[in-house]
Amino acid sequence: MLRMQVVRSSGVAYYVRDLVPGRAEGTGVVGESPGEWTGGGSSVLGVRGVVRTDEFVELMAGRDPQADRSLRSALGPRPVAGVDLLFCAPKSVSLLHLLGPRELADATGAAHRAAVTDAVGYLEREGLGVRRTRGGVTRHLPATGVVAAGFVHRTSRALDPHVHTHLVTANVAQGVDGVWSAVDTRRLFVHRRALAAAYDASLRRQLTDRLGVAWERGPTGRWDVAGVDPVLARLFSQRTASIDEQVSRGGGHPSPGRRRVAFHAERPDKDSGPTVEGLRAEWRRRACDHDLDPADLVRVVGRARVASARSTVDRDDLAAKLDELSARRRTLDARDLLVAVAESSPSGLGVGDLESATAAVVRNVAPLVGGTSSLHGRDPADRGGRRWAATDLVRALDASPGPLDAVAGRPVVLQCQPSPWRDRASGPERPDHTAARAPGFGPPTPGHHR
Repeated sequence: MLRMQVVRSSGVAYYVRDLVPGRAEGTGVVGESPGEWTGGGSSVLGVRGVVRTDEFVELMAGRDPQADRSLRSALGPRPVAGVDLLFCAPKSVSLLHLLGPRELADATGAAHRAAVTDAVGYLEREGLGVRRTRGGVTRHLPATGVVAAGFVHRTSRALDPHVHTHLVTANVAQGVDGVWSAVDTRRLFVHRRALAAAYDASLRRQLTDRLGVAWERGPTGRWDVAGVDPVLARLFSQRTASIDEQVSRGGGHPSPGRRRVAFHAERPDKDSGPTVEGLRAEWRRRACDHDLDPADLVRVVGRARVASARSTVDRDDLAAKLDELSARRRTLDARDLLVAVAESSPSGLGVGDLESATAAVVRNVAPLVGGTSSLHGRDPADRGGRRWAATDLVRALDASPGPLDAVAGRPVVLQCQPSPWRDRASGPERPDHTAARAPGFGPPTPGHHR
């Protein structure tokens, strides 16, 4: 999941208040990793490694901390300092990282970090750009890389397990013309859903590859790790329970808008002082008090079928999503299609594989609409990006009986099932797979630490 929040100049201090190695932003929670610079733009400016407060403040103010120069023009009385891209792991993943045994925790944390890095790559290729206006004509140019500080944190405001990364992106970028300026934030926001889908799909792929976990749809429709006790997830979702209670007290339909209001109304200050390791011990005690053994989390390892070792896209699920979209919208663009492909991949896709699979569907559109059909049109923020009729995308999928594409040395397999709502020939039968177990893991043993 991804949340995006504009950071004004007055809000910069939130991220660097008491910023010392091992503390979360704005709190005294000890045991978190210090922020780290990421992105091609950071490298160009020579800011690398651990985030220093002086460098962070200078860049968020639009100044080069190394050369004492301005990187963007003045932006009015309430300038946009940057955008906070908040990548949040599903609750099931947070529980594996913070309640599971050390090997499981380490592998899960590495998977989250790798998925954020994968998403940054998509952001730099597709969602980052600058504008150039001359003589009343505006041009949209790609940028050379993002200037961002990544802060990985593991607790919610209610001090529950909650793995998330604040990717604080400074409002400065170097266009391909070599000129530094403010970021085209409109382009950033139109790619929000695609960026979220890229992170989610990459996280599933990482955990499937590293641990052999399987995935299932959770109550909210998001993919969750199969085998994590839902009672355990609810026990450590105090913020969600508080928001649900706030919404239910008001009566009526629990719309997303009402949940957003409740989110801010019920937002407590983070407690200051506890350590992550101290919280981890308290979480395990709380689970045991409810007759839940955190050591059982290791049972999720190796549940994936052998087929999940390859990148898979559920063809019928993708067709259903495209049909649903075509009922509501006449045209779709590459971002819509990428989101649909990502959400139709139970075992996830690396971002490169995801873009290749999306491009394969686009190539199948070309014979239906005439000429060539490229995945990349003009800049989407210029409202001139490539778009297709939603019904054509469904027809293109039907016209391709084989795999979507071969990417990264392994095929993207379409898992076909007979569908009651569409007269479509079923795909090849799925073999009977046995569970694969990742090396180094097994069922919990007596005396396993909690």
